[in-house]
Amino acid sequence: MREVANEMLQACRADPTRDAPLIHALIAATDPETGESLSDDDICNDLLIFMLAGHDTTATALTYSLWILGHHPDVQDRVAAEAAEIGDRDLTPEDVPRLRYTVQVLREALRLQPPAAGVARLATRDIAVAGHRVEAGTIMAVGIYALHRDPALWHRPLVFDPDRFSPAASKGRDRWQFLPFIAGPRSCIGEHFAVLETTLALGTVVRAIEIRSLGRDFPVAVPFTTVADGPIWARMRPRN
Repeated sequence: MREVANEMLQACRADPTRDAPLIHALIAATDPETGESLSDDDICNDLLIFMLAGHDTTATALTYSLWILGHHPDVQDRVAAEAAEIGDRDLTPEDVPRLRYTVQVLREALRLQPPAAGVARLATRDIAVAGHRVEAGTIMAVGIYALHRDPALWHRPLVFDPDRFSPAASKGRDRWQFLPFIAGPRSCIGEHFAVLETTLALGTVVRAIEIRSLGRDFPVAVPFTTVADGPIWARMRPRN
């Protein structure tokens, strides 16, 4: 995979007009303090992260979103209507501000089924957590899945309710309560891209297709990130 990433990089260096905006953006990037550019190794590493971290995670988020919409036809119809208001043309990044309810649906899906069920962090200084001392250098596990379903933090946490992410309901919510992309200086570098592409994909699919999910459960496995553990069955038909 590193060889593939390097081949793409060198092809873009040889042809600056090549259609690969991410690679060209990395080539053009400079350190704001030193003015230094990224090395080829750095660029290849970034490309690998985008490919590895942005594949299964986005697929799981979109699959779960479609599956849960298949159990909530009223919510699904509202997503379809929102996208249909834009017209029959392809949805573009400029349309995302008009897909506000679709974004709420995505966020609620990410709350119930975060593609990263947990993440590890290194304590850089001694801290106290719930009365327990954690020494600097300790590896800690942050249980995102448990956080997102904690009844002390969320009203009726197992209920699918996109309205909990409306502007009014979100006002005043603690920043560390909803962490599908974690937070802080090592938050997910692909958060904006992932939300953008998943929102557009969700609106595009639901605008064209009516989905009825067949299974009552969404089985998952966690080989690294969370993925669907087997087929997710549904009936689909074109919308009129």
